[in-house]
Amino acid sequence: MTWNFKTAFRDFKRVKEIAVVLFNQGLGYYVNELKLKHHLFLSHKDRSKKIEKPENIPENLRKAMDELGPTFVKLGQLLSLRPDLIPKEYCNEFSKLQDNVSQLDYLIIKKVVEDELKLKISEVFSFFEKEPIASASIGQVHKAQLLNGKTVVVKVQRPNIKPIIESDIDILYYLAGLAKEHIDALKNHDLDGIIKEFERYTENELDYLKEGRNIDKFFNNFQGDETVIIPKVYWDFTTSRILTMGYVKGVPIDEKERLREEKCDMKIISGNLADCFLKQVFEFSFFHADPHPANIFVCSGNKIALLDYGIVGKLSEKHKDQLTDILIKLVQRDLSGVLNGFLELGIIEGENIDGLKEELVQMIEEYAGASIEQVNVPRLFSEFLEIASKYHFKVPKDFVLLGKAIITIEGVGQEIDPDFNLSHKLAEYSEGMRLEKMGVGYFVKSLGKSIISYKNMFTNLPRQTTEILERLRRGDLKVQFQHKDLNVLEEQIDRGSNRIALAVLIGSLVVASSLILNLTGSKFFATAGFLIALVLSLFLSISIYKERNIKV
Repeated sequence: MTWNFKTAFRDFKRVKEIAVVLFNQGLGYYVNELKLKHHLFLSHKDRSKKIEKPENIPENLRKAMDELGPTFVKLGQLLSLRPDLIPKEYCNEFSKLQDNVSQLDYLIIKKVVEDELKLKISEVFSFFEKEPIASASIGQVHKAQLLNGKTVVVKVQRPNIKPIIESDIDILYYLAGLAKEHIDALKNHDLDGIIKEFERYTENELDYLKEGRNIDKFFNNFQGDETVIIPKVYWDFTTSRILTMGYVKGVPIDEKERLREEKCDMKIISGNLADCFLKQVFEFSFFHADPHPANIFVCSGNKIALLDYGIVGKLSEKHKDQLTDILIKLVQRDLSGVLNGFLELGIIEGENIDGLKEELVQMIEEYAGASIEQVNVPRLFSEFLEIASKYHFKVPKDFVLLGKAIITIEGVGQEIDPDFNLSHKLAEYSEGMRLEKMGVGYFVKSLGKSIISYKNMFTNLPRQTTEILERLRRGDLKVQFQHKDLNVLEEQIDRGSNRIALAVLIGSLVVASSLILNLTGSKFFATAGFLIALVLSLFLSISIYKERNIKV
């Protein structure tokens, strides 16, 4: 962001506001720790002198985030999905954060729509409801009807929300620097990395075209599915700030009374929910990463409809295979295989690998002898993520999102159907996957992937070889080799070579002097040769004797 006096003054005011809110929410101790005391009002400064460390930090921080508005609410919501980054009690508290914003006036919404579509609202919609059906910190959702009669919902981004969030993110980087400098408990945490990830997340959420592409992918994946409804994106009326999609008529999945009034079958709904989620993971490797109740509707015929596709997860083939192997090992009761499967998922950043293994073993041994139906898989993943956080075991982000989604789906399913058990469905899937891996089709598929991989390698080999040779010709390619004993070895080789050369020279002098004496009878040259050989022999003997004494 370009610096100028106006933005500097605005940021100064915002930091002051943050300091005051933190103080008022019982976090004055940390205002002092962060050296932000000078931002407080005089009345606060007097009270801050005797402030002690608060006890209920998660709740106080959640209240402060709620008061500070959209950026901080979004940050808390994202962190609630990442138990690998923050302790469980913070995740649980931050999951309570809800967008609590006032509705925008219809005239403001109308202007944004017309500016984005470059058309009057009446030229696109036969009607456009003035009252929103949902209002959030980033955008507001209105029901409307296209001129062709299709009922749609239009998600409209709040004006000027982008610069506000960008400014707050700059301030978050500043606060992260203060925290790492002044709070010992946070010095080893990658606060900048957390904010960087949040920055990428908000960039995606502020671009409705990206969310539209996510919806399109889900729409294509579930096309023809009789138990899942995905809204259609109307691209002619979608921009980076306007998202127009099909209207989904349904009931939020946590409104049980309304579901009963609609004569819905809770067990069928929970079963459809589990199938919907497991298909996303194991068939499409692309899943909804924030399936909390507000984002899941139940439609006619007990169908499941997903809403809000801002946060999605993608599993690589490698990670999907690792997850599959863990589940299969659970079915086979191969606990060492499960342990190795979890260890292969991440990278240990600390040195306490033994402590990590010990806690993982304790976690897994609890399920020794149990069938997968008896294993609480969501709790297993929850415990794994807690242990990963404790030992700074870096797990792929999408796998963390998957673990959190599994936990959420289990909770939502049990809320509507107490007998719901995601592990039962996982057992069915894992058994199917085990049989699939034993089949000829899987072998052929794996072989095909390997052939393609080798084909690509050999296809690229001539180009890569040419590049290496060209760099070698230009002198750009250097090979560096370092060994701690290499210099010593080099010196020993030099000394040995010199001694061999000297010994050869001595032998040559002796032989030559003998030949001269025998063939020519010249005692002068023969004696000179013998004397030189004798002197050199003495020199060689002394140097060898000295080196041996030094070693002793």
